[in-house]
Amino acid sequence: MHLVVTAHTANGPLSHQRTSPEDALEKAQELEAEGHDHVVITDITGRDYAPPEFDSLFLNPGR
Repeated sequence: MHLVVTAHTANGPLSHQRTSPEDALEKAQELEAEGHDHVVITDITGRDYAPPEFDSLFLNPGR
């Protein structure tokens, strides 16, 4: 699985590639904790998910 985690920083967009949903969510939460804005996880189809949405759809459905 190919996922891209992107955050908007004062210096522009910052992106990180991850291969597992767990790693992508962990990185997204880390970026949010650092205070970065508009953190999204993009899947291979190009669809963006906010970290809570990604978590509820792919890691903990039904919660």
